[in-house]
Amino acid sequence: MFGIRLMFLLAVMGGIIAFIADKLGSKIGKKKLSVFGLRPHDTSVLLTVLSGVLISLLSVGILAISSESARTALFGMEKLQKELSRLTTEKTTAEKEYDKAMNALKEKNEAIADLDKKIQEANHAKSAAEESLKNANSHLAEVRGQYQATQGALVNAQHEVHSLTEARNKLNEDIKNLKQETEALERGLAVMRGGQMMYGSGEVVFTGVLQAGRSEEENLKQVKWLLDSANTAAMNRINLDPGSKANLVWVPEEESVRLLQILNKAKGNVLVRMRSLANTVIGQPVLCAIEAIPNRLIFKNGEKIHQKQFNMDEKDKNPDQLFVEFLKEVNERSVKAGVLPDPLTGKVGNMSAVTMVETVNKMQRMGGKLLLTAYADGEITTAGPVQLRLKLERQ
Repeated sequence: MFGIRLMFLLAVMGGIIAFIADKLGSKIGKKKLSVFGLRPHDTSVLLTVLSGVLISLLSVGILAISSESARTALFGMEKLQKELSRLTTEKTTAEKEYDKAMNALKEKNEAIADLDKKIQEANHAKSAAEESLKNANSHLAEVRGQYQATQGALVNAQHEVHSLTEARNKLNEDIKNLKQETEALERGLAVMRGGQMMYGSGEVVFTGVLQAGRSEEENLKQVKWLLDSANTAAMNRINLDPGSKANLVWVPEEESVRLLQILNKAKGNVLVRMRSLANTVIGQPVLCAIEAIPNRLIFKNGEKIHQKQFNMDEKDKNPDQLFVEFLKEVNERSVKAGVLPDPLTGKVGNMSAVTMVETVNKMQRMGGKLLLTAYADGEITTAGPVQLRLKLERQ
């Protein structure tokens, strides 16, 4: 409708201008007027030409005023062509980037499929190992029954029991290795599918010591401090600004209620550990369980923890291996005494590499029969860690 009205308006204006020009031409012709020294006839022709030019200019002006599309076609065509060329180039670039992204996605999907396959194979191997262990245990039970019933076959039965025990231990070790491999594959799959691993299953998120026997209000403040500290530790784990106030740690309500009950009933200090219940990647909430244990004194400052003799003249003795075995024995004694170990590593403390190297070098220099003693370097509680002061002397 707008186009029809515009055409009608242009026709009317053209007719009016032509009419006026014709009248002017007639008058000029009758009166024989002259412009710029021209003859009357030439003056009439000039007026007719000017009226045609005026009609064209007015037509274009009306089109430009009444329609944005017409203005664009008259004055912005070159700009539109440049913009169209630029958009075409961007479209080509975007299509290339899209193809690259699709290829990368395809490669990641193939990697995920490979990881899924490896996990299935590991699970099958684990199931087979567990079945073999079950059969070995059944066979071991039968052999033990025969041993009790038949005294005459005692020696043979003992050998078989020993052999089966070794087989069982080997199968247990295989199951442990398969479990570690499965967890590693699951962590790799989680990273491929969603992001970077944040906490492993059973890993300690935060450890703190609370005071029992206080009022209910003070105990509520202690529990809130514990949860806030665990949340801060989780944010620091992924380099997240603590000021962001993100809630990364989630604890079931019954766990908090149980901790309050323990604090109300217990006396002295209570060691509280918050542990992740499952593998967690960045972006997922960390579901935690709470462990509460009385934090008692295990070793006094300067108390002897472990002592062992070495003969460095025996050539089959490796100083590094001897010292590592000594530290393992210290770790085992500390755990038996009541120090709480790390659930993932089983360790109760760490020793610097410098101290280890210095001690081993000193053992090599002194030679002969040596006595190595480990003393507590400060008071050691259930919470740990076990800090050692070592003393090496000749025998």
